[in-house]
Amino acid sequence: MRVTVQICSMNRKAILERALRALFEQTYDKNDFEIIVVDDGSTDGTSDMVNELIKESPCKLRLITQEHAGLATGRNRAIKVAEGDIVIFIDDDIIAVPNFIAEHVKSHDKHPKCVVMGWVNHTPNLERRVPKFCMADISTSFFWTSNVSVERKYLIEAGLFDEDFKEYGWEDLELGRRLKKLGLRRIFNFKAIVFHYKGHWKKEDLPRLIKQAKAKARTAIIFMEKDPSFVVKLSTAVYPPRLFLNKVMNWKDRGIAFCEKVLAKQKEGVPLKGFALMCAQNLVSFHYFAEIEKEMKKSKE
Repeated sequence: MRVTVQICSMNRKAILERALRALFEQTYDKNDFEIIVVDDGSTDGTSDMVNELIKESPCKLRLITQEHAGLATGRNRAIKVAEGDIVIFIDDDIIAVPNFIAEHVKSHDKHPKCVVMGWVNHTPNLERRVPKFCMADISTSFFWTSNVSVERKYLIEAGLFDEDFKEYGWEDLELGRRLKKLGLRRIFNFKAIVFHYKGHWKKEDLPRLIKQAKAKARTAIIFMEKDPSFVVKLSTAVYPPRLFLNKVMNWKDRGIAFCEKVLAKQKEGVPLKGFALMCAQNLVSFHYFAEIEKEMKKSKE
């Protein structure tokens, strides 16, 4: 088998089903690719949904279930049993265009020993089928699992994902650093398009976004302990000028207090816009850096 498409998911049954059905519509030979879904401890019926889809899938569809252990562990389990020579990673909120797999394969046929990055087009509208560039689409990452592929043998040689990453964030960039050290090149294929669903921020989303930011801060510290290079510090925004700017903006938690005061006046269920959205983004950022400082103090003790 030539290709394995791998997805990890937790409690996102509805959007995952759409992601899988988009893969069913691929132009690539259905006998030459498989899909492996890892259910990372879902409680919303995700596994039942995937098992039902297995009955109608035009390609080989497999399900792996695990107690919640994080993306790194889930992706490693899938890699170990993958039958494809090429492994394509996408997330559970990714909708691929019909020629998505074919384009990844074309790039690997043309460029040996490479990592292929496709175009991740962010959108709040999953009905859109024509890509429209936005600033969020820009990524300097060498290996970003929203839309990336690499030969399985290189994943094995690099040592797979580091399972010290139990929470959200950075496990793919850390593996990318090791793949790059093996001599792999990064190739872009902007015809390998996926639509990445990003809904508009609302007031009620903030507790989840802040929780995610704190987890990302904790894994950022793990990333830097493993690779204390300037590139990693720049990627995680944990370097002196950025830390100083945050301290000034959130002096004695006044930035957090101000943003919370502005957002308290917003209605639930309504997308945040303008100044309110800026305050929400800053609030999440302040919590990220507060967690960074907390973890840095711990590491010095």
